[in-house]
Amino acid sequence: SWHMFDLAYGNGNNVHLVKAGVGGTPSELGMLRFERDVVRDGVLPDLVVIEFAVNDEGDETKGRCYESLVRKVLALPNHPAVILLFAVFASDWNLQTRLAPVGEKYRLPMVSILDAVCPQFGKKAGEGRVISKNQFFYDMFHPGNAGHSVMADCIEYLFEKIDQAGHASLDAFELGLTEEKILQEKLNLAPVIGNSFENIRLLDKKDIYAKAYIDEGGFESTDTQLQSVEMDDQLSLTPEFPYNWMYDGTKNTLNRAKAYFELEMECRALLLVFKDSGEVNVGKAKVYVDGEYHFTADPHINNWQHCNAAIIFNNKTSENHVVRIEIAEEDRDKQFTILGFGYVL
Repeated sequence: SWHMFDLAYGNGNNVHLVKAGVGGTPSELGMLRFERDVVRDGVLPDLVVIEFAVNDEGDETKGRCYESLVRKVLALPNHPAVILLFAVFASDWNLQTRLAPVGEKYRLPMVSILDAVCPQFGKKAGEGRVISKNQFFYDMFHPGNAGHSVMADCIEYLFEKIDQAGHASLDAFELGLTEEKILQEKLNLAPVIGNSFENIRLLDKKDIYAKAYIDEGGFESTDTQLQSVEMDDQLSLTPEFPYNWMYDGTKNTLNRAKAYFELEMECRALLLVFKDSGEVNVGKAKVYVDGEYHFTADPHINNWQHCNAAIIFNNKTSENHVVRIEIAEEDRDKQFTILGFGYVL
């Protein structure tokens, strides 16, 4: 759809694609990746399309991560335009009922692929069906080339409608406010689902927080076997979270005596991002906060090379905590990778 946008509204060299989608990941991870993968080198986007309507089913916060991300984008100093895109599975399912209130709250344009294509799947060719389900989908979850073309057409249709509608909304005219002022007023109001993670930041080997005290213990290696994606219009693959901490008990027997990683810092909320894998030589890690067991991070639950974000804690006030990630005793001859952390001060 960016080619369509360029042809319709560009001048030949002023439209630049920043493609930063990562397969199989929710807004819980997207809100952490936004600064590094979208706002690169301080270049602010003018238009952002956000799509998590089929990958957010496992979101622990039931929409708070999604709204936090939307608010994070809207609050950028250049006030980018934001479009919410709701993809769909072949089962005619998505999460738009949960997520659309966020779009309504901040008066954002929304594009529902479910609403656009699913009603016509049941019709016969010549009786209103434009494309069949088999033509649209590559498998149960992913559109094929034809499906992606239809999705691009839906976004392009939105641009055409917006272009025809003029600039100021009726509300802006009646209230004597600019669209930006109305948006600012909306951002100042309470969120519709939640915004606990609006100010979340990424912590890894590259982006270290000065007041975070790290004892990497046996997590002294760097994992290079990572989930990788095609960024922008490149065909080459870019690895996600390359500045990680890896425990490797397969080679370094000395590591096994230090099968832990410790992070101490004052914060209100903390997320762990760890690597999922289907390999047999990866193991589980137990997560403790201030000496108390919280959960086990198990790379084999998803069982494919994948970035997994999990909330360690999300409190109302900021306090000092010691987080310890310890390799399960039976897995100390295996590997485990901490891709990074997300923190809210």
